[in-house]
Amino acid sequence: MSTLQFDPNQLGYNADVVVIGAGISGLVATWRLIREGVDAVLLEARDRVGGRANSGTFNGESYDLGARWISPHAKQFRQLAHELGIQLTPQYIQGESMIRINRRDIRFRNRVPWLAPNVQIDYQRIIAKLNKLSHQLQLQTIKSAQAIKDYDQFSFGAWLQKQSSSNTTRNLFRLLTHIHFMAEPSEISFVYVLDQIQAYQRAEFIFSLRPAVDQDRIPGGIHRITERLAQQLRPQLNVDTPVLAMRQDEESVSVYSRGSSFRARYAIVAAPPAVAAQIYYEPALPSNRDALNQRVVMGRAINAVLCYDYPFWRENQKSGFIMSDDGPASLIHDVSPTGSTEGALACVIIGDNASHWSAQPRSERLKALVTQLTSWFGNEALSYRGMIERDWNNERWSRGTVGFMPPGSASFVHSISTPIGRIHWASSETATHWSGSIEGAIEAGERTAAEVITQLSTAGFLRKDS
Repeated sequence: MSTLQFDPNQLGYNADVVVIGAGISGLVATWRLIREGVDAVLLEARDRVGGRANSGTFNGESYDLGARWISPHAKQFRQLAHELGIQLTPQYIQGESMIRINRRDIRFRNRVPWLAPNVQIDYQRIIAKLNKLSHQLQLQTIKSAQAIKDYDQFSFGAWLQKQSSSNTTRNLFRLLTHIHFMAEPSEISFVYVLDQIQAYQRAEFIFSLRPAVDQDRIPGGIHRITERLAQQLRPQLNVDTPVLAMRQDEESVSVYSRGSSFRARYAIVAAPPAVAAQIYYEPALPSNRDALNQRVVMGRAINAVLCYDYPFWRENQKSGFIMSDDGPASLIHDVSPTGSTEGALACVIIGDNASHWSAQPRSERLKALVTQLTSWFGNEALSYRGMIERDWNNERWSRGTVGFMPPGSASFVHSISTPIGRIHWASSETATHWSGSIEGAIEAGERTAAEVITQLSTAGFLRKDS
């Protein structure tokens, strides 16, 4: 007998599709559904749209506090920005950049950083081996299946410990792991890393020594994309509507929030797996899907932006780009607003550092970041005007940044996007390519919209205006 009671006064269907989560995936899915004549409703737990693509404001300027880079491979994102009439601007990288590893500064400009010969050889050898192993796991053979089971027993950190010949190489890969996965190598399944290499085509894309090269940003922040989409979805959008429970049967899906309920033929859950796991499902999700939701671990990061009167580092022929293994920030880069004289540096605190600094007072985080900036940019870094920040692990409806799989979870990796009855799954983690990125979020939204449109069309429910 059902323990969830549907409102008897609610007749028929609220919509063909109910979409849960108004991050990029949910917004894109709803937008595509509406454009295909599908009646959809979009529910968002927060009082805003955007999910993990969010911004903060200082002195009238808006800055990204979540996802901000658009890679040259992000074709769907670029197409979406074009459709919405939003221009992109290149990430500023002119001048001297720096990687700090084992208290040694590696300075570089328009070339790949020059590592010590032994570290360079080690780095290239590990990259080549990762590409080879990832390719081998793509081959559906008994040998590759056994390799997946074997590799899934240990973390990427454990594999690096055996493969790298120096502590410098290990710290370098730890730093690069921070930037892509927002996590420690010891937390991530080695098989998951290999799967990500398949999704990103080559290990060099994930463990890049120059991650800012060829990246673009949106002036004013990526929230311009999400707000532009939300403007077109006002009739469908319901904010402050957290989904607490879902019930599906052979004909419909019922969704329950605080004081309201919705009924649709299909549902798209466009929330991170860690958030989707908080929903009560009836009937209960199959054990494999429930275990998957429980196993996905969210990356840890604090995004901060320090604001200045002007980008003084540019006058000193510095790009503003730093990667550092001694923190607190693993990644620093120039996010100065276009069309303004003001300067700004984004500082991303990641992994164990994020957990440590999250527990400290804001004043201590600010002091530590300014000290780090001063060590590279000089005393001018002391003259900041203010700081805005976002601790993503303290965000209830995100639970972190990017989801990843810990050791022992390989068997769940490829079922993350498989529908369960009338419930379809979208979030950047479910993308086939570029998972965990903005491009992956768009791919997931497009994919689930297409899945549901096919189901509705097959059943004869698709209504498109002539």
